[in-house]
Amino acid sequence: MKLLTFGGASVQGTSYRREKPLLLLAYLCLEGPQPRRRLASLFWPDAANPMNSLAQNLIRLRPLTGAVLEQDSRVEALIPSDTQDFRDHCRAARPADALTLYTGAFLEGLTLDLNPDLEEWLLDTRETLAREARAAHLSLAEHHHARGEHTPAHAHAERAYHTPGAPPCDPADLHRLWQILGPTDHPLTLTLRRDAHDLGLTLPAPAPALPTTPLIGRTAELAALSALPPGQIAWISGPPGIGKTTLLSALTGHGWRVLPARSGLPLATLEPLSPHPLGSAADALNLLRDTRLKLALDDWEDMDDTTRAALTLAARQHPGATIAITARQPPALPTHHHLPLHSLTEHDLHAHPGAHAATGGHPTLLAAYLNGTPPDRTLDAHLTLLGPDHRRLFLALAAQDAPNLAATRAALNLSAATLAATLDTLTREGLTTPGGTLRAGTPARQLLDAHPLDTTLIHLHLARHHPTDTAWPHWLAARDLWELEDTPKCAAAAHWHADQEMKRGYPARAAKTLEVAPQTDEVKLLRGWAELRTGNATAAQRIVDDTHRTPPHRPRPWQTLAAACALKLGHLNVLRDLLDTLDRTGSPPDARTTHLRGMLALREGCDPEAMTLFRQASLRFRSEGLPGDAVIAESLVAMLNVRLGHDAHDAFRNVLNDSRPYPRERVHVLTNYVYSLTATHAPDADVNAAYQETVTLAEQTNDLEGGAAAWNTWGVHAHLARDYEQAAHRYRRALHLVEGTGNLRLHGLIQSNLSELMDDHAQLAATLDLLSGAGHDTLSQTIQNNILR
Repeated sequence: MKLLTFGGASVQGTSYRREKPLLLLAYLCLEGPQPRRRLASLFWPDAANPMNSLAQNLIRLRPLTGAVLEQDSRVEALIPSDTQDFRDHCRAARPADALTLYTGAFLEGLTLDLNPDLEEWLLDTRETLAREARAAHLSLAEHHHARGEHTPAHAHAERAYHTPGAPPCDPADLHRLWQILGPTDHPLTLTLRRDAHDLGLTLPAPAPALPTTPLIGRTAELAALSALPPGQIAWISGPPGIGKTTLLSALTGHGWRVLPARSGLPLATLEPLSPHPLGSAADALNLLRDTRLKLALDDWEDMDDTTRAALTLAARQHPGATIAITARQPPALPTHHHLPLHSLTEHDLHAHPGAHAATGGHPTLLAAYLNGTPPDRTLDAHLTLLGPDHRRLFLALAAQDAPNLAATRAALNLSAATLAATLDTLTREGLTTPGGTLRAGTPARQLLDAHPLDTTLIHLHLARHHPTDTAWPHWLAARDLWELEDTPKCAAAAHWHADQEMKRGYPARAAKTLEVAPQTDEVKLLRGWAELRTGNATAAQRIVDDTHRTPPHRPRPWQTLAAACALKLGHLNVLRDLLDTLDRTGSPPDARTTHLRGMLALREGCDPEAMTLFRQASLRFRSEGLPGDAVIAESLVAMLNVRLGHDAHDAFRNVLNDSRPYPRERVHVLTNYVYSLTATHAPDADVNAAYQETVTLAEQTNDLEGGAAAWNTWGVHAHLARDYEQAAHRYRRALHLVEGTGNLRLHGLIQSNLSELMDDHAQLAATLDLLSGAGHDTLSQTIQNNILR
């Protein structure tokens, strides 16, 4: 017993026809269990006693035993309905099965007078179900159109337009119908033009009609079949849509007879060869003795058993005819000529620029592409017909740069056997490789873009099962769907990804990654270092203060970050106190702490101590796998060696070479190099070339501090050469870059140079006071000595 609602209201296997109880039953089937009072107020709002009216109609449903369950104040339908089955088929991507149920508009022909609320529900439900039926027709129409099967494609397109109960086609559906019918003389094209005009739409001009089955890229196979001698059988294998039928169609121009497979009666496939009915396999073999006959038979699997038995005998006896058979599977009978068909290569499609990139060489997608149908829509229709598991797996693979089959299986909750079988089908269809790599990447990405919510959910499931080192792109794509329990895995993946970006020399990217990640302590610590490396010491200090507001109780890694912030911000007094605190912890100094000790010694003019510390820091950085940081320490050693009288080119030769793989760190190396060149009065040509490389690289890597330091030193070079106009320009460029970085020392140094150049004694005095107050007494004294010199 089943409730039937499409095209009317009835109950399968009964003569029950009471309209109001059936409407009530349909409502419960679609909307689920309902409170009695809601049903009474919706169905009988004007009745003297709505609850009594409901009770009477429930009594009228009792002849349908077990159709309704009444439980206290709620009512529930237990009878299955065609609408439920219809929607199950639609959700499971079975459009053909869904349409077998859609025999008319929902509850069409009811003669009841309905109140406005109930009538609105009925009309809305009718329209919603009709839209789903139209979508199913369109999906099938596009699938057949892509395969060049115009008759079923046009039939489904026409049914889509005239779907019972559906509203007029919206613009998107009109475009889809036009892609199928526009290039033809189908009567519906005139209606589509009129509808588009009424909506103010411009339909594209119909593309010139192409041959139904254009043969592209199969010249070798065609030549091999044409050269077959009499008595030989060739087996052509490949998944549906790979071009087997198209290849056979091309044989008609070479004297071949092409017969499609027919199931049912014995020898039905071979029957067109004979003017008389075929009674046995022997009769069929007699037909195949003609050595002049070249016979192509399409689709082994759909042939009747007797035909397959006759062809098996022919393969053993070689009766005389030349035979080609297409099949989805490898040869099922003995033959020396097996032609497996695969996706077309880029070379095969050289005459069609852009076709391989758009379709991956898959013939079904190619046919759609050449006919003007978007390949992603054709791909969607093809996957829908393959089944829901195939579609889910394909989209999950499409969402990954490098497929991880273990993570994909877990994300889709597939058994190992189901994954293997589904992937095997996709591979045989020419859509993927056995390892899960897509062959149709462009339409796959377009298909993902066309379904953003589904794609986001796919990324979330993948993120939860991918290893830490590959999960972050999926977490990021699924950001709107994160749940609280996702925090640890998501934060760990973001931290790993950002750490790799830092090591490759892209701290700005790392900072952006960590900014959107869950803000665990580990994430915030690395984010602070990333901000610091981008030159944004103020932001880094803010992260430190917001995370640990009580400085004495900060964990050691946070104390180290705070010390690095103090150095960048130019607060030497704070830096000195923080380093003393770190020393009192009793833990051996790490690379960063050693480097910071070296920077403090350098700022205080203790060059020998600084050199020793920088050498130690370099060794520690390399042992910790941080070669980029090591080259910065080594460049400072080189700079101190130049101060001791070494040649700048010799001192920096190795570190300049070692810094090439690390562009951001190379800015620091070059800054120290050009400073040394300026200090040693190197030739202008060498100095200017080095400065130009430094400021260019700083701009490319968005290193504000590095660029500011380079422009400042370049300004000093012009200042010493008495090119005051150029010096002022470079100092101002440096000031512009350093603004907002929070680097007090560098800002004061640049401002003092510009004040000296402009002879602004008041500004110079204020700058020196500021530097002294921040602990830069050595720098302040050096500036004063240089002015008095």
